[in-house]
Amino acid sequence: MTKRIDTFTAGEVVKLSGVPYANLDYWVRSGFLRPSVEEASGKGSDRTFSFRDVVALRVAQRLRTAGVSLQSLRAAVQRILGLRSLDSASEALASTYLVSDGRIVYAKTGDELVALVRKPGQLAFAWFIDLGQVIREIRERMAA
Repeated sequence: MTKRIDTFTAGEVVKLSGVPYANLDYWVRSGFLRPSVEEASGKGSDRTFSFRDVVALRVAQRLRTAGVSLQSLRAAVQRILGLRSLDSASEALASTYLVSDGRIVYAKTGDELVALVRKPGQLAFAWFIDLGQVIREIRERMAA
């Protein structure tokens, strides 16, 4: 069986995304972020992830490190995955920024700011994630 170039094993995902294996395993088992290509079918079988999965995992790791709660993170990542298809609109996604005050996560595309997790609170944007930069970082790690 030949490995597709656009698929990644769990070990490759750990290297490319920066998500520790224990977190990856927990997130997959809990249903937070499952591999979209192939799930493990038992002990000793491999999980296979897509490039889109790697991007989502890296973004999730960054959001978690920035202090976003796991509950908000789950909602934000699911919305991010639904915003655009990486396969058909990677350039548009690469120009998307994530902005947060630590509680609410927004996607900024052009002049639009769309709440990914709707919660009341004061808007005080402390950081953002450049999804284009995330994609470039993963591609650089793939080349290494």
